[in-house]
Amino acid sequence: MLLTIDIGNTNTVAGVFDNGRLIDHFRVASNHALTVDECGFFMTGLVERMGIKSSELDRVVIGSVVPSLTPVYEKMSEKYFKIKPLLVSSAVKLPIKIAYDDPSAVGADRIANAVAAFDKFGGPIIIVDFGTTINFDVVTTDGQYLGGAIAPGPEMSASQLAAKAARLFEVRIEKPAHAIGKNTAESIKSGLFYGTVGQVDKIIDNICEELGAKPKVIGTGGLAGDFQNHSKYIESIHPALTLEGLKIISDYQSS
Repeated sequence: MLLTIDIGNTNTVAGVFDNGRLIDHFRVASNHALTVDECGFFMTGLVERMGIKSSELDRVVIGSVVPSLTPVYEKMSEKYFKIKPLLVSSAVKLPIKIAYDDPSAVGADRIANAVAAFDKFGGPIIIVDFGTTINFDVVTTDGQYLGGAIAPGPEMSASQLAAKAARLFEVRIEKPAHAIGKNTAESIKSGLFYGTVGQVDKIIDNICEELGAKPKVIGTGGLAGDFQNHSKYIESIHPALTLEGLKIISDYQSS
């Protein structure tokens, strides 16, 4: 069995695959002060909640964009699962080509998303990942990862509004009842929600124009479902896309 771990700035997602099937997965807040032992107790507990014994795991793959947490999870895997994990980066063997100016600068989450999307749908394809940031990743018909765009996510924008403006505050990210807010909370919700939709569609507009092709567009990430039906481009949502990409990359090392 394969344990996949996607470590993000805001959330960490872990899932277990058995014979290519995702048994279950969990999304929890990323604790940047996590110790190896805390991580071990937490991860073994998650695995056991899936009805799996730790001894049944034979592989661990980690995709991390949090440098301080990468060694914590790496050491946790070795100590608690007795497995040296695969750390995903542009340096490992990949089923796509990284055509970025500096391949080492591409985050593990972006690599995993690109690999999974290309495996599922081929190219050209744009992946929109709604996380702390909104990542736009582009893969061509022949499997070249070109790059994309990185924009602030709605939760980051909400935090900055509250931090920088004395009379504003954080609100829940959700579709407002009206575009014209009648109070401060509704006004912030409207700006954040429709601002995000407009940002996403405009960036995709520009990417499509530059590509000179009509790509498939898919979404992933914790907030993707909130925006799917409001973007004119996003065709489908794939919540476990990053984990699926990590699995494919792990499998590819022995191919």
